[in-house]
Amino acid sequence: MKPERFFKAMFADWPAKVLSLAVALLLTLFFSLTRLEQRTISIPLTISLNDEMAPSSQYPRMVRVTLRGERDVIYGIREDEISASLDLAEYKSEGVYKAPIRLEKRGSALIADPLEIRPEPSEVAIGLEKRVAKKVPVTPSFKGFLESGFELTSFDIAPPEVTISGPAGLVARTTEISTDTIELSGKKSDFTVDVRLLMKESLLSLEGKESVIFSAKVRRSLDVKNFVNIKILPEGLLPSLALADLLPTGNVRMHIPEESMQGFDQDKLLSIDLSPFTKPGTYSVDVIVAAPDGAIVETYEPQTLTVRLQNSGAAGMGGRLSGSIAPSVTSINGAGNSGDVKP
Repeated sequence: MKPERFFKAMFADWPAKVLSLAVALLLTLFFSLTRLEQRTISIPLTISLNDEMAPSSQYPRMVRVTLRGERDVIYGIREDEISASLDLAEYKSEGVYKAPIRLEKRGSALIADPLEIRPEPSEVAIGLEKRVAKKVPVTPSFKGFLESGFELTSFDIAPPEVTISGPAGLVARTTEISTDTIELSGKKSDFTVDVRLLMKESLLSLEGKESVIFSAKVRRSLDVKNFVNIKILPEGLLPSLALADLLPTGNVRMHIPEESMQGFDQDKLLSIDLSPFTKPGTYSVDVIVAAPDGAIVETYEPQTLTVRLQNSGAAGMGGRLSGSIAPSVTSINGAGNSGDVKP
């Protein structure tokens, strides 16, 4: 075919030919699009900040990312091959800032083609405040009850304080950090556990370990007994001295095992030591409680006495007597029973 006839045939009816080519391209594109599928994954959102600032408002910790491409391609991408982040490191003053979510591809996501990815949401607004730190006490949180007949006498937490950091306003309002629940059910002896600390505010962070050591002392429940009108015995008084006045009686409230009551002489429960004094005068002395083994003194009175000492040959030798009121004991046991016992 001659060149003249070739070009003439090629450009004959060219509008129809161009339209046909466009339709063919559209059909090809439409066919390709119908072969693409969509997959949605959730990935963690990380925030980049400078050391001076901390988030003061809640923000999404996870973002949804939509992958669009051929089925074999998008389902061959692992979730850890796409990361989402917010870059707020440039902001050094308090306020609310809006920043776009940046996506980064790794591994097979880099070579996937065709691949379209987009985050939901595409940007996030977040408040920033100055970052501060302070120490707060740790308080235990309990669950359940000890074995019947036992009680928790004391406990220790190591360390007793931890350091928290975060936005200034939230740190100022935080006065303590609680532990995870400590199970007491069925316990009847001392125990020690490593317990996790609970951060109820996600905007706060712990500096150091995220757990503490909780140690508890457990014992059998003790009866509560009230000893009233107990004589206070003067001990160590030199023969050359005598009390110028009658001593008052005292009261003692203590937790005591029932077996410790056997052979216990409550008349010797309270005393004062006068052995340091060698001449007449007025002195302040501490009252001594001689509790039996296994007993725990809750309170007693009086705790101190003012005594006057005189020469034993002086008048008022009757002052050696410490009172004539009979002592008594009131027992309050675990069942709530009570009664008076007089010697």
